[in-house]
Amino acid sequence: MTATMMNVTVTEQNEEYLAFAQTVDFTELFDRIKAFANVDCSFQQPEIDTDRSLVYINFKSDNIVEQTGAFASILESCHITSFGNGVFKDKETDALGYWVTANIRYRHKNGGSNGMELASAWYSGGKWKIVNVGERG
Repeated sequence: MTATMMNVTVTEQNEEYLAFAQTVDFTELFDRIKAFANVDCSFQQPEIDTDRSLVYINFKSDNIVEQTGAFASILESCHITSFGNGVFKDKETDALGYWVTANIRYRHKNGGSNGMELASAWYSGGKWKIVNVGERG
């Protein structure tokens, strides 16, 4: 699953980053997140967005509240989302890449919301490096 552009203002400064963002394949990342979180869900089409010269690729899963066990009775919604992310250029190799922190974001039935990190990932050269929070040393 590759990202699609939405509400993107293309400038000369970010044109190269936008072209790269359209090539990022999220299949492996989504599969690894679902296995680590032990959930069965689909992800909405990732969307590319810009903020001045920065390029972001945002993603969100379908609502997985029914898979939260004992917490399903107190949660209104629960999604796996991108939290921090962006397209970057490696200073040493000049290659473009994408980094992202995947989080679980949830909203309580009586108001309020929160989240927690699931994994950090980097995409470069057509390959993912994914580190689940429990795997950090």
